Amino acid sequence: MELSRAEWASMSFNKSGKQLLVSAKKGLSLVLDGFDASVTHAFIADGANPALPPTHPPAVCFTNDDKTILVGNEDGSLNSWNAQSGNLVRKFEGHSGRVGCVAANPKYAQFASTCSNTALWGFPRE
Repeated sequence: MELSRAEWASMSFNKSGKQLLVSAKKGLSLVLDGFDASVTHAFIADGANPALPPTHPPAVCFTNDDKTILVGNEDGSLNSWNAQSGNLVRKFEGHSGRVGCVAANPKYAQFASTCSNTALWGFPRE
């Protein structure tokens, strides 16, 4: 799969403006440095069929504290990534289809995601 030619679908800065999150076709998400646009992390969404690569751009967002990146997958799950290290923190499962949207609550440790239904998720207390 040639990811360097994946068409970008969306991009947004984190709250501090230090990182830029890109969603692209083929299930690709990129984290770019907010000042020089160098790629700091790349994630591939989980496909609906493990034997085939994802086709759609993933739903992505930063959490309000800039510490976490949420990525919706085609298999109905969501991955929570550490924005600094790029490590997988947690996988959330529960949707019956591709996650089409994800949004972090700007005030509380909570986020929402959708497929054909909407789910509200809470982050565990540290």
